[in-house]
Amino acid sequence: MLQEEQVAVLRIHFPPHSLLLNSDSSESGMLSRLGDLLFYTIAEGQERIPIHKFTTALKATGLQTSDPRLRDCMNEMHRVVQESSSGGLLDRDLFRKCASSNIVLLTQAFRKKFVIPDFEEFTGHVDRIFEDAKELTGGKVAAYIPQLAKSNPDLWGVSLCTVDGQRHSVGHTKIPFCLQSCVKPLTYAISISTLGTDYVHKFVGKEPSGLRYNKLSLNEDGIPHNPMVNAGAIVVSSLIKVLQYLNKMAGNEYMGFSNATAFLREWT
Repeated sequence: MLQEEQVAVLRIHFPPHSLLLNSDSSESGMLSRLGDLLFYTIAEGQERIPIHKFTTALKATGLQTSDPRLRDCMNEMHRVVQESSSGGLLDRDLFRKCASSNIVLLTQAFRKKFVIPDFEEFTGHVDRIFEDAKELTGGKVAAYIPQLAKSNPDLWGVSLCTVDGQRHSVGHTKIPFCLQSCVKPLTYAISISTLGTDYVHKFVGKEPSGLRYNKLSLNEDGIPHNPMVNAGAIVVSSLIKVLQYLNKMAGNEYMGFSNATAFLREWT
């Protein structure tokens, strides 16, 4: 069911006369009209549109077909392709049926109401910066852990995600890499959000240790000094199902665990 604030958003996005195409002012009537407007925006005068034209236009807004928020829409489109004789073409009614469950998000995307309205122009700038930076070949890979020393220095990739879920990747972004200590603030934030500050800090402190980050030491209360040193990060990780939450944060994209890195890191 549409929430009041969602309806308000849609009224802002579409001019008043667009919402009064017929006398049906019910929620289902509004959804139907929004679906029609969205269809004709993408169709550009055609009576039917190929599914690939919709997905191409979708990606131009920054949304990906793998976006968890669009799961219902994409599943319905796949079902339509498999069960109908439409040949992968969507008429207005089929499109409306597929898009109805995600109409608010899709409307915001195609009406350029995301934080970056012209996502293609923005990613063009990102790609140019990426190409310029690719020429910088100085420096060496970290060698304080054997697994890191094996890293290929020629790999270079950039991925970004806006607050609205617009995503863009360029370069070697499908090759898994270990987050290392970058995961510490993430696990700490997840634990605080999930369990609360008071509970988490029963097991880990808040103050600097004055020691190396990998020194396995405890403060005067018998707990690690803070979540950003190795000892504290290990404790925080034990409080939550880390991979489950990180996978969700990554939009259900691939997320794994490196046993070799974890073992060698804590003992080197």
